[in-house]
Amino acid sequence: MLVHVARGVDLVSVSLREFAYPRIIRPKVLLFPAHKSRAGTSRISLALFLIGLCLTSTSFGQALQGTPHREEFFQIPRIMEDILTLSSPQFQGRQAGTPGGEQAANFVAQRFHALGLHSPSATDKGENPNQWKQQSSVTATQVLGPAHLAFFPIGLSTMHSPLLAIPGKDFLPIFDSPSVNLTAPVIFVGYGIVDPARGVHDYQGVDVRNRVVMALRGKPPTYGPWITQEEKTQTARDHGAAGFITLTGPILNRYESRKGLGQTPMAIYAADPEDRPIPGVWLDGKLGEDLFQSIGLSLQRMQMARNEQQATGPQTLPLIAHLQWTSQSVPGTLTNVLGVLPGQDTGGQDALIIVGAHRDHFGEQAGLPFPGADDNASGTAVMLELARVLSQRHSPLKHTIVFASFDGEEQGLLGSTLYVNNPAFPLERTRAMINLDHVGVGNGKLTVGVTRLKKAVIQQAAKDAGLAKQVEVFGYFPGGDHVPFFEAGVPTITIVSSGVHPHFHQPSDTSNTIQPEILETTSRFLLSLISLVADHPQPAGHPEPTAKDLSPG
Repeated sequence: MLVHVARGVDLVSVSLREFAYPRIIRPKVLLFPAHKSRAGTSRISLALFLIGLCLTSTSFGQALQGTPHREEFFQIPRIMEDILTLSSPQFQGRQAGTPGGEQAANFVAQRFHALGLHSPSATDKGENPNQWKQQSSVTATQVLGPAHLAFFPIGLSTMHSPLLAIPGKDFLPIFDSPSVNLTAPVIFVGYGIVDPARGVHDYQGVDVRNRVVMALRGKPPTYGPWITQEEKTQTARDHGAAGFITLTGPILNRYESRKGLGQTPMAIYAADPEDRPIPGVWLDGKLGEDLFQSIGLSLQRMQMARNEQQATGPQTLPLIAHLQWTSQSVPGTLTNVLGVLPGQDTGGQDALIIVGAHRDHFGEQAGLPFPGADDNASGTAVMLELARVLSQRHSPLKHTIVFASFDGEEQGLLGSTLYVNNPAFPLERTRAMINLDHVGVGNGKLTVGVTRLKKAVIQQAAKDAGLAKQVEVFGYFPGGDHVPFFEAGVPTITIVSSGVHPHFHQPSDTSNTIQPEILETTSRFLLSLISLVADHPQPAGHPEPTAKDLSPG
């Protein structure tokens, strides 16, 4: 055990934008574990107790107007409790279209009801939690355990034993894969990109029909456009491949390095919901290196050649791959949950701000539970706590706030797309869409992507919250529930916690990996941002994004 000195605080009203900031008054000695425990619920409960003891006094309390009232303070133990609940086995990984996903939707709807929020269609407080739901149909696919992947070297002078891969550790099936029992030769196709206009054709000169193609994740640094796994899967299918394998090579790109993604397999869907998928797996990159070495090849050299645009085409490997599992696809319901906090202007034409966070995760796949604590029980819980704080203010905000708990983000931004195509309020009235996604783990800083708003607004909100050094401002992020809003012309602000997310899309994304101090930083910044954006002058309509919006700086 390490002894940490926690300090008691008083909340003191400060004139700057009428926020309350803490003043240290006396030290208290508390005991905290020196490491993040991976133990069970009893250890988590103890941690919550200690966090509550410390953060009930030290948690950042902010009031948007006048002297703060106790109920207007963010309470980090409440956020932690909601993360623990949403990532518990009760919600079965919150996959869209499954009973666990619907339970999570009911959890949020009941909270909105309890807080007295309005439903989008109601003039008075809704009495039925179903009034807050925006729904559509969705197909839920589950890979039933166990899943099998094996490689058999062929045609070598030396005998090699088959390589039997372990689900979760060595590979993960792509979760929208159909049932498969496939044994076929493997063809390596570089990054798996076909773009003749830019001189890229990773399938040139090879017939991959009834073969398993293996492709590196991402794209070479010399290739400009963004490329998705969905597009690569479509390319493999169009060329007649029977299955595909993706892996992260040993040469990481800047994004992979910054996020600490490494070469571990991650949970993904790889096909458009309207397309017929082909079976696929994400293979651990280090295992892939060993596999190449066992057949006398170097994955690093092959990746380097493609990164440097050396003339290297597809290559048939002396390998047979065997993929086998059973998938189950069932019709389900996609459910967004919307809660409205009316602003001072009740004439129906007031501007509004959307605060959104996706609620869904991957469910239970290949016999593995995916709790999704950081991604994105953390964003959901921060949003719920913001709703509580703002709903208990003595006077309403100037602008209406719409709290949106989106479903189906992991399957291709289905919930946010549903909202944009069927908005509860005209999109022209939406001053900004603020998206919260995996805000519970990292290096203590926040990464904020902003479009159609001046970055100075974000920097000012950070300064007002005392977080000028903790908030890093960038331009457009290409993934997340803000994207459909951006494409519809709405100004967007995306908040994620900076640094390494080592459990991203992993079964290990559990509640005991969450860092409460990051939740506090997120909460402080978010409330400052809400106040500033609500008061910030905005031209009529939505401006077009500038080149600066789309740049990372």
